[in-house]
Amino acid sequence: MNFYNLSIRASVLSLLFLVSIPFAQLQAGIEYRDKSYSDRVQTVLLNPTDDSLGRPVMFLGKLDGLKVSFDILGDEALIYNYTFIHCSHNWEPSRLQPAEFLDGYYEDQINDYRFSLNTLTPYVHHELVFPTQYMQPRLSGNYLLVVYQDRFEDGKVLFTRQFHVVEPLFAIQATVPQYNRLKEYDQTHQQLDVQISVSGFQGNIPTNSFRLNIKQDGRTDNMVIGIAPSQTYPNKLVYEYYNETLFEAGNQWRNFDMKSFKYQSEHISRITEGNDYYTVDLWEDQRRDRKSYVSDIDLQGRKFIKARSDQDTDIEGDYAWVDFSLAWEAPLAGEEMHLIGALTDWQVDAGSRMRYNYQQRRYETSIFLKQGYYNYQYGIKEKGSDKVETALVEGSHWETQHEYFLCLYYRKPGTAYDQLVGTALIAAH
Repeated sequence: MNFYNLSIRASVLSLLFLVSIPFAQLQAGIEYRDKSYSDRVQTVLLNPTDDSLGRPVMFLGKLDGLKVSFDILGDEALIYNYTFIHCSHNWEPSRLQPAEFLDGYYEDQINDYRFSLNTLTPYVHHELVFPTQYMQPRLSGNYLLVVYQDRFEDGKVLFTRQFHVVEPLFAIQATVPQYNRLKEYDQTHQQLDVQISVSGFQGNIPTNSFRLNIKQDGRTDNMVIGIAPSQTYPNKLVYEYYNETLFEAGNQWRNFDMKSFKYQSEHISRITEGNDYYTVDLWEDQRRDRKSYVSDIDLQGRKFIKARSDQDTDIEGDYAWVDFSLAWEAPLAGEEMHLIGALTDWQVDAGSRMRYNYQQRRYETSIFLKQGYYNYQYGIKEKGSDKVETALVEGSHWETQHEYFLCLYYRKPGTAYDQLVGTALIAAH
C-alpha cells in the first residue's frame, strides 16, 4: 500500500472516529454468535495465523494474532469494514464503551482480496490478519468480530465470529476420570474434574467472581457456561460436580474427503459437474447407536479447507452442493434431526435442520461447501430446546476422543467486565 493510500485511509478512519454513531445503537440487529447474515458469504474461517485448525485465541498485547478469511459469491470486489465488541463470559455485550476496550479506531478496513480463478462458482476471497496498528483490543475477555459493508447497521452486516483474548494469570488442570460420580453414566458420558491454581491471588478469593466455561470439541449447544467453583481453597479453585460438568460422550465424527472433484473418496457415491457448481452425493448414512465403538482419527468436528496440491485453495478451490442422507424408519414426533459440526458453523438452526423424505424413509439436507475435508454428525433436538442429543443416532461411548476447551473468567469487584485469565485444551483419551 503506497503513501497516498495510507493518507486516504488515515483521513477516512479519522472521520469515522469523529462522527461514529453511539456504539450501543450499532449493536442492534446482530446475534452474539458465529453467524452469516447473507447467503453470499461462504467459508468463513477464523484461526491463529500459524494454525489453520487452531481455536480463535490470541494473547493480550501480542501482535501475532488471528487470521479471518471468507468468500463472497459473485465477481464484485468491495472493501469491507470490521469492528470488535467486548462480551461477557456468557456472550452478552459488556457494559463498556469502545474507548475502554479498544486502542486506536473503532473500526478498520479489510483491503486484501483476490478473485477466484478457473472455478465454476465465481467468488472473491478476502483476508485479514488482526490486530492491526489501527485497532487493537486493550482488555482480555470474549470478543465478537463483526464484518459489514459500508456501515455497521441492520442489513449491512455480513457475518459475526467469536474469538478470545486471554491474559494468562492462572493455570488450569483438568482430567476425565474413567468412572463418573453418577455410576449409571460410566460407559456413556465423560465428566471433567477441574483444578485451578490461584496461589498468586492477593487477599481472600471471591468465589462468585470466577466463572468457568467448558466446550466439547467446537459445539456450542451443549456448552457449560459460567459455573462457579464447587470448593475454594487458599491456593486453588476446584470444580467437581455431578451433573454440571457431565457430557454425553457420543462417538467419533463421520467424515468425507472433497479435496478433489476428479475422484470419489470412500464416502462419496457420485460427483456431478454442472454449469455453476458441482454436486456431491454422499452414500446414505446408517445409525451407529447399536454398533461397537471404533477408534477412528478425526478432526473433532472441524473442517479443513483444501483443494488439490496443484491448486491455490484460497482462489482455485471450487464449491459444491453436498447431499447428506440418514436412513430413518419414520419421522420424529416433536423433535428435529440436525446436521452438526463446523460445516454448519456449529449452529443448530434452520440451516442445519434436515427434512424427512417419506419415499426414501430417510432424513436429507444439502449444504453448499468449498473443497476440503469435513467432519460431521447427526443429532436430535427437541423443539424449543437449544441442545442436541447424539446418542440415539451415533451411540455414546466413554472411550470417544474429544477435545475440551476451558476458559476461566474473573470479574474484579467494582469492574464492569469479565477478564479471561486462563485457558486450557484437554484431550479426552
